[in-house]
Parts: sequence; C-alpha cells; structure tokens
Amino acid sequence: MPMQNRSYELVLGSSFLKDLPPSIKRFPYHGVSDFFDILESESARFEVSPHASESLLFHASKETIDTLFDLENEDTPPIAKYLTSFDTNEQLFLDRMPSAPHGGAPFAMHGNADVRAESRGKQPDCGWVPSKTTRGVPRSPSVTLEVAFSENDFKLNSDVRFWLNPDEGKANVCLTLQIGRSQPEIRIEKWENQNDRIHRSQVIWITKRGNQINVSHHPLVISFDSLFCRPSSCPREKDVELSQQQLKEVAEMIWEHQSW
Repeated sequence: MPMQNRSYELVLGSSFLKDLPPSIKRFPYHGVSDFFDILESESARFEVSPHASESLLFHASKETIDTLFDLENEDTPPIAKYLTSFDTNEQLFLDRMPSAPHGGAPFAMHGNADVRAESRGKQPDCGWVPSKTTRGVPRSPSVTLEVAFSENDFKLNSDVRFWLNPDEGKANVCLTLQIGRSQPEIRIEKWENQNDRIHRSQVIWITKRGNQINVSHHPLVISFDSLFCRPSSCPREKDVELSQQQLKEVAEMIWEHQSW
C-alpha cells in the first residue's frame, strides 16, 4: 500500500513516547536477559509480518533508564546500542530491532550524535554537528535524520517534534526518510521551525518501476546557515544540495538491502 502524504504542520508540546500507536508493542523491563528474549521473539515476528513495527516500548523506572542511557559508563548494559529514545517522566524507553534496509539509509548519509534534554533523550539515525559551536553551548546536531521502515507517521511526528523543539533537540532541520516495505518507494521530508510551528518545507518521492527510477522535487536543499548555525561569509560557503543522481544512489543502496 503506498505511503500517505502528511500534514504540512505539527504542533510542539505533545507527548513524546506515551501516545505512540498500539502497533508498537509494550513490555515491562525485567533485565537484560529478558530484554534479549523479547528482542529475539519480536524480531522473528517482524520478519514475517508486514504490519509489525520494528520498535518496541519498555516500561522502566527512572533510575533504570538513567543507567541504560549512561553511554559514558563502561558498565552500561549491552542493550544500549538498541535504545533510541527515553522519557524518564513517562518511565518509558524505546528500542528498535535491527533491520537491513533501515540500517542502509544512515550508511548512505553519514553523521551521528545523541541529545539528552531534562527528562527526555534521543539518538537520531544520523545527526550533523557544526565543527565550531558557541563556547559554553553543548554540542548538538543542527540537522538530524530519522528513518522509518515500519513505523507509521505518528512515530515520525514524535521524532520531528523532539528534534525541532527549542527546549529539547534544538535542531534547525529534521529530515525524515520513510522506506516502503511492499514496493520500492521512499519518501524524504524536510521539516523546519517557522513562526513557532513545525512546517514541512520539502517532500521528495523516489520510486522504482521496472528499471526506471523517478525522483520528484529534487534537489534536497539544506541551507548553509541551518547546517552551520551562522550566515555564510564567502561565496564558497553555499547551501548543501543532494542532486537527483545522489538521491538515486541513496535509494539504490537501500533497495539493495531489500532485494528490489
């Protein structure tokens, strides 16, 4: 079934993880061994069910979540690499099962970072941090990328709201890339803040019919000042543009994992 177009605007301040759709299954967290048992069984279900989500939501205490997401601690449990988001007020954390096409997209668009707000935190599928930042200001990505293979738009909306919230993710741009499971189809969206509202400023569709790849509304443009958090100071400092050919190459890397 083709992916749907979404609303052009989102509202800040909504719940982060608590209101995710029922398609994302919930479990109480009972330790590392139980976590991996659930991960194994749900990964097998995900492989055979076209409607299953690749994300799982766990209930845990604030203290447990703080321990799991303490990435600088050498004793952090081995499940940390599967964790993507948390909210200690809601006592929830989200993990994502590994999937080949999902993993292929960040490989095609390099970068990484993670951000922790007061009670919430998230690791993007990719994040780009300016090489020079204001002294005393924590380094955080100015542009982030979130990839969805099975999640519906509600999950992506939650990701976009976190990254573009000036009190949480503090990013200037959030890119979303949704991969179709039933046919070779990819939707890329660019979201930005405009007048205190989150606005979708660009949408690109990449589709494959036979041997023909079509890319709509290219190139993908990220402004220089959004990426580097300052105006350009010379003609060489230009906006970043991903051309039609570059977008095709991203899609081909993803579809190779899907065997399209």
